[in-house]
Amino acid sequence: MESRSPIQDLDHKLDILEHVNQDHSEEVLAIAESHVSRSLKIVSAKIVDLFEEGVLIQANTLEAKPSEDSTSESQQDIFAPFVINGSLEDKILYLAYAAIVKQGRDFSGTGKRFFEVINTQKVTPNITRLTLKSSTPLPDYYPGHAFAFVLKSLQKQPELVASSQGKKSWQKNLFDRAFIWLMKHLSTKHRQKLLMSANKDVRLYTLRNAWQSEGSDFIDQAHVDVFTHGNTAGSQWVKSLSKGDIISSRSEAKDKHPHLHQGQALLVADETAYPALAGILEQWQNPITPYIILLSEKATEQAYFKVTDLPDGAHIERLVCAPQQQGEKVLAALDNVTNIDAVWAAFESDSAKQVRHFLRNERNVTGKNNHTKAYWRLNVKR
Repeated sequence: MESRSPIQDLDHKLDILEHVNQDHSEEVLAIAESHVSRSLKIVSAKIVDLFEEGVLIQANTLEAKPSEDSTSESQQDIFAPFVINGSLEDKILYLAYAAIVKQGRDFSGTGKRFFEVINTQKVTPNITRLTLKSSTPLPDYYPGHAFAFVLKSLQKQPELVASSQGKKSWQKNLFDRAFIWLMKHLSTKHRQKLLMSANKDVRLYTLRNAWQSEGSDFIDQAHVDVFTHGNTAGSQWVKSLSKGDIISSRSEAKDKHPHLHQGQALLVADETAYPALAGILEQWQNPITPYIILLSEKATEQAYFKVTDLPDGAHIERLVCAPQQQGEKVLAALDNVTNIDAVWAAFESDSAKQVRHFLRNERNVTGKNNHTKAYWRLNVKR
C-alpha cells in the first residue's frame, strides 16, 4: 500500500479539498479516469482525502458485462500519487493537466467562443456592461457562469469549421505535452512563472444573463458585467472595446450552488461578484430568505442592485470599506447572524480565507455548504 502521511495544516487541506470538489469536478473526473481500467466508466468522482503523497478519490463506476449484456454499478476508492514536488495546489493541478492531455483533450478548456460586441454601457461608475452576440449557443442557466476572456479584440470573426470542432491539432497536442513536461521538471518558483505567463492576458468575467434574440435558433446574446478600476489590464481592455469588435473566450467555468435551496443562507459579494450574486438572487428558490452582505469600496457601486429582483424579506447589510478590511467587516456583521446553514460568498482572497475559516471552525459550516470563494487577490493586478 502507498505511503499516506497526513497533512498537518488541516485548514489548508480542507480549503484545497473543498475548492477542487466544488469548482473543478471535471478535473477530478479526469484524474480518476486515468487511474482505472478502461472497462470502467466513471459516472462521478470526488476527492475524499488528501495526503502528502497523493489524493484519495471516491468514484462511482459502471462496468460493462458483455456476457450478460448489462452493467454493474459500484463505488471505488482511487489513490492517485503525486508526481511532482511543490505546493498542494501544484501537485493536484499537475495530475489534472497530465490526465487531460493524456486523453487527447485540451487542458486550457473546451469553451472556445467568439463574441461580437453589440454595446457597452456604464451601469455604475465602475461597472461596465458588455452586450455580446455569441456565434455558438450560450447556456440558459447563468448565475455564476463565467468566461475566461482573452484581453484582445479581433477585426474579423474567424470562420468555424464544423469538422474540426472538438479535435486538437497536432501542433496544439505537441504544445500541451511540452507544457506538461515543463510543469513536471521546473522548480515551484519557475512553475508559477510559467502559469502566470500562460494566463497573463486572460480574465474570468461572469455572464450576467443570456437570451435568444429575434431570428436566432439558440440563445445567442448576453450581458457580461465587468468591474473596472484603475489601470489594470482587464479594465483597460474593457474601456478599449467598441461596437463591432470581435472578442473571444478560451474556456468557461460553471458555478454550482444547489446547497442554497434549503436552510438559512448567507450571501456575501464585493463588486467583482455582483453579477453572480444578482443572478442567484433573481433565481432564488429557497422559501427561507437569505442574509445578504454587499461589500464595496465606494457606496455608489451598490446601486447595481437597484434593478435586481430580491427575495421578499431578504435582510441586506451594506458595508463600504477598503478591500483589505473586507474580512474584519464581514466577521463583525456576522455577530448579528444567529443561524447559518449554507454560504455563497465571493470577494478578496485573504479576506475570503479569513471568513471561510471562521465559518468552518466557529459556525460549523463545512464541506459543500461553505462556498466562500476568492474572486481576486489584493496587490495583484486584475
